Amino acid sequence: MADRELFEGFALQAVDQKGRVAIPADLRAAAERNSDIRQIVVGLHPDDACLSAHDLSWSKEKYDRIDRREQQASDRGETTDASAKRRAFGQVEKAPFDDSGRFVLPPFFKMKAKIGKWAFFNGSGETFDIWAPEVLMADENADAGLREICAFLCESKGVKL
Repeated sequence: MADRELFEGFALQAVDQKGRVAIPADLRAAAERNSDIRQIVVGLHPDDACLSAHDLSWSKEKYDRIDRREQQASDRGETTDASAKRRAFGQVEKAPFDDSGRFVLPPFFKMKAKIGKWAFFNGSGETFDIWAPEVLMADENADAGLREICAFLCESKGVKL
């Protein structure tokens, strides 16, 4: 884990009619350094109304963390969340990306996150989030700074929400 590149930065990216969008350069560079395969894993964010994505090598680390947590709970005599691995690994889709970072948003997840013509990407360290700008801006519980950045980028690109 110590040599993993973290996902940092933000960008507003256009989404075409087929659901293709480019991973922003900084996030794509981190994904490429972390994995030998140009593929990301996309799923619903566990807390926010957006998508969460990561490189393939993070899946193994995520599995190990869940496994450790389950073992520690078992050692304490506590029951474990039997569906944690199912959610983490069964409710995701892999999406290959090309040299420029373009990939197709998995249709189910695109629909669930309400992503239309624009996608707001935000680095979150081990993962990155993909928001529908309209959803982010309407979410009063979302980080105010994140909403401010998204509003600025939308205004800069002439995007009307």
